[in-house]
Amino acid sequence: MDRVLLILCSCLNSFVITAILFQFMNSRYKKVFKRNIYILIEAAIVLCIVFVNAINNALLNLTVWFGVVGITVYFLYYEDKDKPLRRILECEALMFCMTVCESLGVIFLRWILQAVNVSNINVTMLRCLEATFPTIIIIFFYYMIISRLMKKNNMPYSRMQYAIYFIMLGYSLINMLVIIEIFAQGQINYLCAINMGCIVLADLYLLYFVKMADEKNYYENQVKVLEQQANIQYEYYLAQAKKYDKTVQILHDVKKHIKAIEDLYTADQRGMASEYANKIGDLLKPLIPVQYTENPILNILLTDKETIMKDKGISMEIKIDNVSLDFVEPIDVTTIFGNLLDNAIEAAEKAEGDKYVYIKIGSRHQMIIISIENSCDNVKWKNDSPISKKGKGRGIGLLNVRSSIDKYDGSLKLKQENKKFVAELFLNA
Repeated sequence: MDRVLLILCSCLNSFVITAILFQFMNSRYKKVFKRNIYILIEAAIVLCIVFVNAINNALLNLTVWFGVVGITVYFLYYEDKDKPLRRILECEALMFCMTVCESLGVIFLRWILQAVNVSNINVTMLRCLEATFPTIIIIFFYYMIISRLMKKNNMPYSRMQYAIYFIMLGYSLINMLVIIEIFAQGQINYLCAINMGCIVLADLYLLYFVKMADEKNYYENQVKVLEQQANIQYEYYLAQAKKYDKTVQILHDVKKHIKAIEDLYTADQRGMASEYANKIGDLLKPLIPVQYTENPILNILLTDKETIMKDKGISMEIKIDNVSLDFVEPIDVTTIFGNLLDNAIEAAEKAEGDKYVYIKIGSRHQMIIISIENSCDNVKWKNDSPISKKGKGRGIGLLNVRSSIDKYDGSLKLKQENKKFVAELFLNA
């Protein structure tokens, strides 16, 4: 029974390391073959390593591990810009880190045994501890450090994710200490040994589940960002379509308007003619974008927002230095300015007293600096971001803005001073 238990511990250790290696490779590289092939190869590697472990030669064990890792990542995976040497070095580095973690785990375990003055543990139970305890360290080391440092995307790790990781780590270590206390009596307890294996498997799959759930939430938010950008563009084009229809109506009657003005002048009604011409000018003015900048999309957007603010009784002031925003893609212009100005208009409309929005665009040290200031009431904050009162989908606008700013290695700072809210952007030109 003892031999079977030690073989199971060896299988568990090999399985965890193999699972982590394949998770790492699957997340960074593309597969050459179908999924079933990889399942069979994982099982073959586990059996191979268990057989090598039975020989009880540490150097041979390490050699086989590093050899298997190199062969697997070379033949079973590829990249668009194929760099096999880099793939091999990355995976070998991960293997080296896990080897170091395993050694440190054994040392840590022996220190704990010495600290609690445990010296009469059964040899079989001790070897089970030396197989499972370091494996727990490997699992948490990978998910809390390695997977963060070597991830390919820019997905941030949430505080909740780290909180769950630390809670699970503490729970696992406490369980292991309880089992050590039971083993300290020098007895063989197979149920405790099985419990250690269950702790390891639970940690592996729960941490993987938490990681996948966090990634799912991240990509769902990214989809919402894209949907929001599409909605902004759609609303913008709808607005332009309405303007186009209005322009067509005016142009359709342009001959009538000119004839009416001529008739008024002929009848020596110059005052009425001038008033009539001014009314036509007022109708055309909102349809002609003000040339605030050399960026036509931004000109149209600022003209639209100025019209909205006038209707809401909000004063608008714009100061733009001689800067070029041509490097910013049109969809990012509408996303950044559209969302921030919508937020500013909403806050200024609800503010007591003077209602205003002040926009300033300048440059400093090859960086474009955009400042949007508006009047506001008290703003609630969470995680350095204002809390929106829009209900479902709240915060997606700012998420859109940050996503667009990231394309230009920029940053966004939000702050409130008394009854003034300021959004300050920095973009690398």
